[in-house]
Amino acid sequence: MRGHSPGIMKIRCTAKLQFCGCQRCAKLEFRATFSGENSMKTLLTYMIGLIIFMLTSAVSFAATAVVPGTIRTDATFNHIGVLWWITGDDDLDSSMTVEFRKQGESVWKSGAPAMRAYPTIIVNGSALGLNYWAASALFLASGTIYQLRLTLSDPDGGSATQIVTAATRTEPQPDPAGTHRYIIPGSSGGDGSSGNPFRGLQTAANNAQPGDIFHVAAGTYSSFQLLTSGTAGHPIVFQGPAIGSAIIDGNDTDRGVVTLGEYGQSIAYVILAGLTIQNGYWGVDAQNSHDIVIRRNVIQNIGFGIYNRRDGALEGNQTVCDNVITGRTTWPGSDIPEERGIDLRGYGNVVCHNTVQNFGDGVSVQPFTGSSFGNDIYGNDIAYCVDDGIEIDYNQANVRVWRNRVMNARMGVSVQPIRGGPAYIFRNELFNLESTPIKMHNQTTGFYVIHNTSAKLDDGHGDDGSMWRNAVFRNNLFLGTDYAFEFITAPDEGFRDFDYNAWGTTRASLPYFKWNGTQYNTLLDLPDGVEEHGVAAAFGHVVNAALPAAWNQPVAPGSRDLRLVAGAPEINAGAAISNLNDAFSLSGAPDLGAFEYGQPLPLYGPRSPISYLLWTK
Repeated sequence: MRGHSPGIMKIRCTAKLQFCGCQRCAKLEFRATFSGENSMKTLLTYMIGLIIFMLTSAVSFAATAVVPGTIRTDATFNHIGVLWWITGDDDLDSSMTVEFRKQGESVWKSGAPAMRAYPTIIVNGSALGLNYWAASALFLASGTIYQLRLTLSDPDGGSATQIVTAATRTEPQPDPAGTHRYIIPGSSGGDGSSGNPFRGLQTAANNAQPGDIFHVAAGTYSSFQLLTSGTAGHPIVFQGPAIGSAIIDGNDTDRGVVTLGEYGQSIAYVILAGLTIQNGYWGVDAQNSHDIVIRRNVIQNIGFGIYNRRDGALEGNQTVCDNVITGRTTWPGSDIPEERGIDLRGYGNVVCHNTVQNFGDGVSVQPFTGSSFGNDIYGNDIAYCVDDGIEIDYNQANVRVWRNRVMNARMGVSVQPIRGGPAYIFRNELFNLESTPIKMHNQTTGFYVIHNTSAKLDDGHGDDGSMWRNAVFRNNLFLGTDYAFEFITAPDEGFRDFDYNAWGTTRASLPYFKWNGTQYNTLLDLPDGVEEHGVAAAFGHVVNAALPAAWNQPVAPGSRDLRLVAGAPEINAGAAISNLNDAFSLSGAPDLGAFEYGQPLPLYGPRSPISYLLWTK
């Protein structure tokens, strides 16, 4: 009060209130100056208000503690996905881990890294509106019960541990006690016995019952529709004697060559195997289908190969494996054709070891409506796609894409967008792409890109100016001829975690990199926290990554070898990642890229001779 007139009091009050979490910080700074005879009364009023504010703010901050909710599990043959719904944790500083063990065993093993989805993040123009943690337990034994221990931690409170039980599935098989029935070409008649077979597939379908095993004789058949479902343990089976000899010819129909179900019903527990399906717009039109198997068929000269074309979100647990599927779409083509080789919706689908060529998109599990969880895409050999080799757009959690080969396509794997995640994209081989190895458009969020190898003309990787975040890139090998990577956008929120990747380019002059729209000459010049352990790669570090003169010149699938050569700096240069490497032989630290040095190339496409007879009486 020194220096002021008698009877006049001037007081300055300053108070600060600050709360911080790991990703968000809120701060209030309160300042007030009081003067005059009523200053003490005024000060008291302001102080009371400040105290009330601080108390209510503290309560609000405490509300950021995580609150555990329900847990969802989704199982395929070798993986189990878990999703733990939560509320609270507004400051986004919680974490979750997953461990697993076979029921009855004592030792817990670590699952794959988890991913957080939160409601306010914008995905494809709208707030996501979902709040959860999710992760997968990988490379499990099929048909086995597992315990999964989920540990949710939050420094603000609410931490919890839950143990849930789930079982991996087994692929549906014919009923060992089923009725064997027989079909020969024709249009009507017969009773299905070996002495008097059904004439024609439609005749057999009209008489089908759960547990029936239809043996389709060699010959040519007309299109047919099956409206009867099997039951669990008693599927309806149509199988040919050898692929190529029992031919279902659609005669260029603009509908399905084989139609399973119809608009107003679901269909389930059906197996199609060992057939040739050809000459129609939809090879297999599977409507509202679940628990079906389409295995070891040739599907050719069609628009869509295998297609879930309804939008009732009723599909799930569909198995499409070991087929050869060839479309009518000419590569490289133009625009974006709608035709897809395998186009499924729903949850728990397994798409494995197919050869897929000449479509707009090779394999897609993009939903029309509803959410998609726990889909597996692996072992496929995909080529000559005008747009995406593999498309997992709009999947929500625990979609897994691994050990596929994509050649001659616009994009390798599309994640435009992932709706929270995680999506796991690992150990894929991507070659001769027009655009990017991973298509990160539509504000995609929540995906891991791990141990992939890509070689292409132009940029090794990029984002086409699209927004993407909450992404982890580890142990990859990307080769290009312009920028090693060109990431134009800076994240609007969330994180981008890049480290332990190998980047190579034949670009003649600096700079080699663009990160968040800023150019950098070399790996050493990148900002702190970006590729701290990155490796400078080169085309000479792999056995054969010879590129064509232009992207629209075809490269025969299987004609390149992207394994590392002896002495390559990518050997033993990777980071350890829980669970994702459990199925792969390691000698020391993981190598960068899709292949461990010295290991044989994986098998892409069908796993046994195409003439394999599945089931006999």
